[in-house]
Amino acid sequence: MEAGVASATRSAIYRADVVGSLLRPPWLIQARQELRAGTLPLEKYEAIEDRAVAEAIAIQEHAGVDVVTDGEMRRDIFFDLFVNGMTGFSRAMAYTVRFRGKQAEDAMEVQVPFAVTDKVQARSSPALAEFLAVKDQTKRPVKVTLPSPMLIGGFWSAEHSRDAYPDPFTLFAEAAQVVQRWVRELFDAGCRYIQSDAPEFNEVYADARVRADYEARGIDPKRFKAEGAELLGHVAGVSRPAGALLGLHVCKGNGTRSWIAEGGYEDICRDVFKRAVGFDVFHLEFDDERSGSFEPLRHLPDDKVATLGLISTKWETLEDPDLLRRRITEAAAFHPEQHLALATQCGFASASETAEQRKITPETQAAKLKLVADVAHSIWSSSHKEES
Repeated sequence: MEAGVASATRSAIYRADVVGSLLRPPWLIQARQELRAGTLPLEKYEAIEDRAVAEAIAIQEHAGVDVVTDGEMRRDIFFDLFVNGMTGFSRAMAYTVRFRGKQAEDAMEVQVPFAVTDKVQARSSPALAEFLAVKDQTKRPVKVTLPSPMLIGGFWSAEHSRDAYPDPFTLFAEAAQVVQRWVRELFDAGCRYIQSDAPEFNEVYADARVRADYEARGIDPKRFKAEGAELLGHVAGVSRPAGALLGLHVCKGNGTRSWIAEGGYEDICRDVFKRAVGFDVFHLEFDDERSGSFEPLRHLPDDKVATLGLISTKWETLEDPDLLRRRITEAAAFHPEQHLALATQCGFASASETAEQRKITPETQAAKLKLVADVAHSIWSSSHKEES
């Protein structure tokens, strides 16, 4: 058994975990622009994209983390599987996402340039294609990320979507059917670790300003919380092979030195995590004061893994390893240490962004991934108590 990987009731615990995205190389961004402009042949672009994925895997392997992703190199943004894996979308501004920052210059607005304008239907899963392209390139377990079905709410617009979906919750329910199908396809193809990214769910639970924004858009936040939990449970209810893991990542939005929501985990841990029986791993960001204390972890069933996002992908500063170890000890007062793990609080580039755009260098990215591995393995080494 490798250091950092412990046996658990259902499967391995990946002590040094990753969230998903990595910084995009500038040459990949340039090639994608040329492809869309019609100046770069598809076969040449695909070779460039393959190179970016290979480099992403190498970065993670060199850092020593226990599980890898393809860095989401083939995506424009972490949830673009909806647009690329479903019909029913049109070019139209659906929603403006507002990010906040510690400094006024870090705040920003991002427009969602697609809207649901017709009934959605599943296409071939882009995530399946991503996994098939990468599964034989590494000996480490490969994690694939999927968007939460509630994330499709970012594409629902009172102006553009009401003809197809007068009730946005009908759209959410249909998206859940598609995402569950994608989960099943990945498990059937041999993927053994799938993560559902649900920042929107935690944002609504944590922040009254986000709830007010949803209400103004015509999406009832109370229904969003109640029915969202049910739909996440539906996605996780798919039958799975032995040893397969399902994770749930709940951050509060991750932009360049910015975020969408603020607030602790008390409400979501109390209301949702005990009922999210189909998920094995819960990724929670704890990189700064926005997330509150570790105390809400007391609501998480002891057999679930809490992966602590203690290392920030927003800032160049490298965290102190001793402080990280102390914080893990603090968290263990509320959830068993043998069911804790470590990761960054989010991906390094949730959208298709370069190091320059994210204001964090590739060297810092590599150092932070190595910090995840070094600290996790120093705590949960093969000599440490590993049995669940």
